[in-house]
Amino acid sequence: MDTERSKGVKKTVTILLAAVAVVLGLTANKFMNKPALSKEQLQQMGAVVFDTPRAFTMEGLVDHNGQPFAAENLKGRWSLVYFGFTFCPDICPATLSQLNKLDALLKEKSPELAKDMQYLMVSVDPRRDTPEKLKGYVPYFNKDFVGVTGEITNIYNLAVQMNVPFTPVVDPEDEFYLVDHGANLALINPKGDYHGFIRPPLEPEKLMAAMTSINKLK
Repeated sequence: MDTERSKGVKKTVTILLAAVAVVLGLTANKFMNKPALSKEQLQQMGAVVFDTPRAFTMEGLVDHNGQPFAAENLKGRWSLVYFGFTFCPDICPATLSQLNKLDALLKEKSPELAKDMQYLMVSVDPRRDTPEKLKGYVPYFNKDFVGVTGEITNIYNLAVQMNVPFTPVVDPEDEFYLVDHGANLALINPKGDYHGFIRPPLEPEKLMAAMTSINKLK
């Protein structure tokens, strides 16, 4: 009798596990095959995609390893570019943390897209943000994130082309100065063109939905 009861329990557990697997499979399939959001829907959620991607120029920049960082480094993958600085007390570390969560979500839900993504922080404070400073800061949030710095004029020119406002600090009154800057993410497509931008709030789920749809719309 006990043997029959045990067999019955095992059978029930097996059926329940199979049912859960089916539900999870359908959920994953629904997520992966969800229709792409239109450009209008994306815009409503703060992700603006240009009708015609824009070419831009960049020069005189280096990454956090001190290696030249040029337009070629932005080709072959989608790039989310954030303009910030290491002495930023709140918005910058919060943004990098959210991008790290986005990276984790994509690796879990859309691993192929995750492989086609890269994340950059371009410093708006190159006076203090040397490559060494960035190397101790940016990879802290994610070892694959890239910090970029260079001459203030070159950084400012790049920011203007990507519609990211900031006020360069050339002659600070003290060493604890802050830099006013925009918080949008600039989106660069795999061809190396400025594809659009994403406005705050930069929530991981929102960013994942936006990038998944933008990748489908390309």
